[in-house]
Amino acid sequence: MAVYERTWRRFGGSLTGLRSRFFVITRYALADAFASRLFTAFYAICFLPSVGGLFFIYLSHNLPLLQQLGMPEDLMKMLTARFFMVLFSWQAIPAFLIAVLVSPSLISADLQNNALPLYLSRPINRTDYVLGKMAVLAILLIPVTLVMGLAVFALQAYLEGGTWWLENYRIGLAYAVGHLTWIVVIGLLSLAISAWVRYKPVARGALIFIFFILAVFGVAVNGVTGSSAGDLLNLGVAINSVVLSLFDAPTPSGLPVVLNWLTLVATSLLSIWLLRIKLRAHEEVR
Repeated sequence: MAVYERTWRRFGGSLTGLRSRFFVITRYALADAFASRLFTAFYAICFLPSVGGLFFIYLSHNLPLLQQLGMPEDLMKMLTARFFMVLFSWQAIPAFLIAVLVSPSLISADLQNNALPLYLSRPINRTDYVLGKMAVLAILLIPVTLVMGLAVFALQAYLEGGTWWLENYRIGLAYAVGHLTWIVVIGLLSLAISAWVRYKPVARGALIFIFFILAVFGVAVNGVTGSSAGDLLNLGVAINSVVLSLFDAPTPSGLPVVLNWLTLVATSLLSIWLLRIKLRAHEEVR
């Protein structure tokens, strides 16, 4: 139907608040993600490490059940900081895989179909657009990582009783700060890649490739210079060192933790800058 043949009238429904309009973008993106039964099943599987951790903690405090299963009664002694550090990794890895699966289609599809001008012609700006896309990853990753991590810590504190939670507060701090940092860094980086790489398989490969190639390059720099300077380029070592420092454990990097934080902050700022360059409603041709 031609435009002049259409009839127009003012929208009579309730308007969404200015500060929450980006959630409209989030809602439709989440619907697209969960439209795939395969992804929905995979997302459910990502909770298994945390569910296993909850069961292990419950089991370690249930002496009759341990006796019935023929397991050692001192199983609770295994619930050291090491257990929580390993569980953190088993929560962070599925979160990375979720980002790899979901993020490539968040922005690339809009740019490929020239839909960005349609978004920005509405009462939202580029910041709202990015927030809407970032909220998709946050909503998907926070339950798998932060919520389940703190649930494991809370269950152990409840069953252990006393001042255990106070004596081991660094575990809860590591789960809260570590997972939030991981979500922000991987979220911004994956969105930047989605904006610059329009083909989903290539974008997924690029996200994985960046982590591995920077790790290899960082090791090469360390070998050539005989120092730990290459760790500044290694995102895996940076996030691992930050999290282990929160657990008050030895870090794999020879650099001060503040420099590992600098790597993560620089990666996030670079991703924001790349998004700012790419997300424009029009291009000037000279």
